[in-house]
This record gives sequence, C-alpha cells and structure tokens, in this order.
Amino acid sequence: MVRKILVTGATSGIGRACAEHFLKRGDHVALLGRRESLLSAIAAPFGERALCLPCDLTDRGSTDRALAVLKERWSSLFGLVLNAGDSTLSPLDEPRGHSFDRLIELNLVSVMRTVRGLLPILEEDGRVVAIGSVLGRFGIPAGHGYCASKAGLAGFCRALALDLAPRRITVNCVQPGWVETDLAKSAIASQAPTMGMDPGTATSFFKGLVPLRRFLEPSEIAATVTWLFEPGAAGITGQALNQCAGALA
Repeated sequence: MVRKILVTGATSGIGRACAEHFLKRGDHVALLGRRESLLSAIAAPFGERALCLPCDLTDRGSTDRALAVLKERWSSLFGLVLNAGDSTLSPLDEPRGHSFDRLIELNLVSVMRTVRGLLPILEEDGRVVAIGSVLGRFGIPAGHGYCASKAGLAGFCRALALDLAPRRITVNCVQPGWVETDLAKSAIASQAPTMGMDPGTATSFFKGLVPLRRFLEPSEIAATVTWLFEPGAAGITGQALNQCAGALA
C-alpha cells in the first residue's frame, strides 16, 4: 500500500530520517521545513513522490499557505509525523521572554494548528505521531519553554487520541532522550558555558548520565516512528513512548 504522509521539520535530524525511511519504502511524503534548498536536495532522488513545502511554523500565514498547497495537491493523508521543534533555552531573566513564547508557539501551538488544518483529509485508520522529549517528564535549568512545551505535547496527544478514536486514527508521542542531531549539538554548546565546560567535555558528561552511555541515532527514533505506522501498531494510541537509552529507567 502506498501511503501519503506529512513530515514536519524534515530537513535534518529525526524528521529527515523519518522522511527518507518512508520515501525509500515507496510512500509519498510531503516534506515541510524552513530551508527550501535542503528540502529540494532531500526530495530530488525521489521525484514526484516527494512534495516540498517550505514553511515557518511560527508564522501562521506561512503555515496556512503550506497546508493549503498540500490540500490542493493531495485529497487525503494517511498520517502525520509532527517533528518540527527547537530546544533553545529560555531563562527567566530573558528580556520580554521571547524565547519562551517562540518555543511554545513552535513546539506546541503549531502542532495543534497543523492537526486542525489537516483533520478533514486524514484517512480513517491513519496515524499521527508527534516527537516529544523526555524533558517533558523532568526539568532542566532555564529549560522552561522546552520542558513546558514537550509536557504539553504529550497531553495534547492523549486528548487527540480520544477525539480521533472513532475514526480509528491512532495518536502517539515518541519521547527521545539525547539524539545525535545538530539540535542536540546546539543545545550542548549553549549549556556548556554555564557548566564551566567546553562542548566536548559537556557531551561526555551528558553521555555519562545515560545508562547505555551513548546518544541515540536519528535512524533509531525513525524506526520507532515508522513502526507506529505499521498494521501491528494499530492498537497503540494515546501513549507517550520513551526512547531514551535508559535515562528514565
């Protein structure tokens, strides 16, 4: 069965790994992200099966336009992978609190807008998977916006699962720990000075806190996401699945 799937934040990391997995399987994938050149490079090997949707999800007009293009091109969608997000710190003493506001808008509010905009074309027996974080379960200093948005995302998915159950659409939240992505490297680089460490030392420190003593690869998270799209996962809904190398053991 050829499926049509939207992946947000598809230009790098977990989103790119998910998009490429689905495309290699033979699915049609709408790639949504801010960097049009990267979207085009990812889509190029797959021809018409890849639909590029340049979009800034913090801009409601940009979001509305991208979703309108998608609905014009495709009359139905099997599933959504809601991956776009940021992990910038949002300290309490930040003037005007712009980082906190942006994180809530991108990591949580934009998910709701995307789902609401595409509900009319979601197929029965379809799938919705959001990428959360174990930091929705515990806090870190100055991580107020990120932790709050990821905790809210898990709650949103639980409520949405009940709303969509009559249509047999499953909704789940995958909550990774540390993953080898550019976003993780950026997060560590921003935290390292506050820890009195350089980024390399901070990376080793964080790996030492993980029971498996390593960060996960994007492909490992993608494997879990894509498994949730398979027939064998049709009975799993309303769940927050921790994939964190043992961090929450």
